[in-house]
Amino acid sequence: MFAIGRVFGLALLAFSLAMPLSAQETRIGEKGFESPPATLEQIDWLEGQWIGDGIGGAPAMESWLKPMGGTMVGTFVQEAADGSIQFSEILYLMEEEGSLVLRLKHFNADLTGWEEKDEMLTFRLVAIEPCAAYFNALTLRCANPERPGEGLVAAVRMRSDKPEPQELVFEFGKAAPAELEHHACGDAASTYAINKCLADIRDRAQQREQLYFETAVAGPSGLTARMTERERRMRATQAAAEQYRELACMDVYEHWKDGTIRNAMALRCEIRLIEKRTHDIWQNWLTYQDSSEPVLPEPGASK
Repeated sequence: MFAIGRVFGLALLAFSLAMPLSAQETRIGEKGFESPPATLEQIDWLEGQWIGDGIGGAPAMESWLKPMGGTMVGTFVQEAADGSIQFSEILYLMEEEGSLVLRLKHFNADLTGWEEKDEMLTFRLVAIEPCAAYFNALTLRCANPERPGEGLVAAVRMRSDKPEPQELVFEFGKAAPAELEHHACGDAASTYAINKCLADIRDRAQQREQLYFETAVAGPSGLTARMTERERRMRATQAAAEQYRELACMDVYEHWKDGTIRNAMALRCEIRLIEKRTHDIWQNWLTYQDSSEPVLPEPGASK
């Protein structure tokens, strides 16, 4: 997120992310300024994984580990429009001389560095506030100080020939906990790949749901020539289940809409509800009270 050098040209193309002086996020220390006293405890709200839209609207992800040895280690990954990695960063947020300093290095997708071997970018602390740390030309703050764990705003002052300062601003949402990653797709290499993988699982889950439902409607004697009252009730129930699923998962999408995880969360919602409905169909109409084999196997997790 702090690509001041090579990514500068890209940033100027992303005008939707460049903010003029009237709405600036970053602060610049006066020449010879002294950093205020600060510790890593004052920035513990930064810990975790954050996901949002990056340069040009492509997905970006930032992660911060718990402090170790007076340092918080972070990573930043910016995707390209095709889902590949555009560049990444390694960040060290360190306690130094009674204050905080942020240092980072950039890397291409093949791990070749932007800076020379012993060089890095350094940002000294200008001011610290509850849920906000203002480094020289770089800001990290809570999107909502009342809810520190929900959102992160990261901003960096860009080099520009324009009369007004230009900023690159990222708005991140908190990534979903690992325990919510109920299905496969963990080895997908990009947001696009994860969404495609989950969409394929959703489609297969729907096909199985349809098979189980039509088998249940047919009953033990097969389909009848005309729709019975039982079939009308079952189809009405199925339509209601599908409508509930659509509305419920739309709400999930809206809840996560500020982050690129929104599509994945909505797809997982669909998969969970489809699986639940399929199991209900199996349990209600495709099993027997005695030890007889069920009409179809018990449905497990979709893959």
